[in-house]
Amino acid sequence: MSNQEVQVIDFEEMLRFIEKRLASAGTYVKREAIITILQAEEAFLLEKGVLEEYSE
Repeated sequence: MSNQEVQVIDFEEMLRFIEKRLASAGTYVKREAIITILQAEEAFLLEKGVLEEYSE
């Protein structure tokens, strides 16, 4: 096991942050679209080895 830092990110908090950021820029995107983009990003980062699945 390597000595790596594990950071857990609250998905709902991140989603609200993105919604607010887009709204402040005058852009409205449906929540489902944001979720789909985040899931695609996660899959990409997992595939590239940047993220790893974590279970307690």
